[in-house]
Amino acid sequence: MGAEVHRRRRGTVVTMKILVVADYFPWPPINGGLMRMARTVDALADMGELDLFSLYDERSPDRTVPPGVRLARLGSAPQPAVDHSLRWRAEWMARRGRPMEVVRRRSDSSPRRAFDAFVADHYDLVWCSGAVTYDVLGRPRLGPTVVDFIDLEGEKERQRAALTAAASSGTSLSARAHRRLAVTQARVNARDWMSFERSVADAVDRVVLSSDLDQQRSGIANATVVDNTYPRPEVPVGSVTAPDPPTLLFQGTFDYLPNADGARWLVGSLLDPIRSRVPGVQVRLVGLTTPAVEALHAPPTVTVVGRVPAMEPELARADLAVVPVRYGGGTRLKILESFAHRVPVVSTTVGAEGLDVEDGVHLLLADEPDDFALACERLLTDAALRSRVVDAAHERYLQRYESSVARQRIRRVAADVAGGDGGS
Repeated sequence: MGAEVHRRRRGTVVTMKILVVADYFPWPPINGGLMRMARTVDALADMGELDLFSLYDERSPDRTVPPGVRLARLGSAPQPAVDHSLRWRAEWMARRGRPMEVVRRRSDSSPRRAFDAFVADHYDLVWCSGAVTYDVLGRPRLGPTVVDFIDLEGEKERQRAALTAAASSGTSLSARAHRRLAVTQARVNARDWMSFERSVADAVDRVVLSSDLDQQRSGIANATVVDNTYPRPEVPVGSVTAPDPPTLLFQGTFDYLPNADGARWLVGSLLDPIRSRVPGVQVRLVGLTTPAVEALHAPPTVTVVGRVPAMEPELARADLAVVPVRYGGGTRLKILESFAHRVPVVSTTVGAEGLDVEDGVHLLLADEPDDFALACERLLTDAALRSRVVDAAHERYLQRYESSVARQRIRRVAADVAGGDGGS
């Protein structure tokens, strides 16, 4: 079968008609979610005639489709406005099974109106990025449907509740009461997320997750795995040895709560133990930022770089990539990007969850400040260990996490759901 997939109807061969719905405009693919969406569009566009409907962040108004991406039609609408009134909280408290983040967005019907005006009556395949987006757009049934959950929000919220419960919140009565309220709210919202995710799964033909671990945790019968992957760079930019003083890179979208928490933990709890072992270490926080993360800016020790047009220059100057993520879901593209560019990685156990990696072989794992500092020291000062870990990580990336692997998997899932032929 060639690049396009065909279906036979009443003796006539017609091109497969596909709708892709993106929760954010996929280009430029500057973070893990956008990379995953751009790769999905690229894989499915070769299977037939593709309509793309994308929600977009009004802070990033440019919606330029790269040359070579084949789209039949492009439609878009701003992300639904977030309800800042107290009404959403009353609605959430009165009705279980719909998480706070969904309730706060459903009050804005403009994305659904734009979507309804754009789409055709029927498609051979609908592929939607994100359970929330699928719900906000009215849970459309326009043909055989796949929803990419990307990760499990219910599991992420459960982990956040556990982290909050274990945190010290001071000795005052108000501080203890605030923590108890936060923990209770997170636990209830976690249950709502799990119920919501199951209801979306029941409404569609296939759910896609990014790791075997998430598939096992979900208990969703129609779930399948498409690993996060990263495109192979022409030339890896990682350095063989670490200079003095070395630079630690933590990259991510910092309006994403697990990354923001990780940045605060890195600067507030990890950096002093690291600098006591490796004096002069400098940290660079790279990615879309927020005022709370910008407040961590204290050059030259901590530099909040913000959003950059390309990560390669930051990876080239990084001597170690750190992933101080304490809760979350899915798998971290930032680790795969470091593997691809031969930059050694120290991560928390949660930060590396879902990836087929082994502590001491492909990266070093540590969850306590002193252990994290020791792991950083080892990879910055032990040249033999650094070389061995980088080589093993790069080999694992090529075996399982290079983009062509995901492309093939996406096409197989699509063909299976649509009842067609995935081709090569």
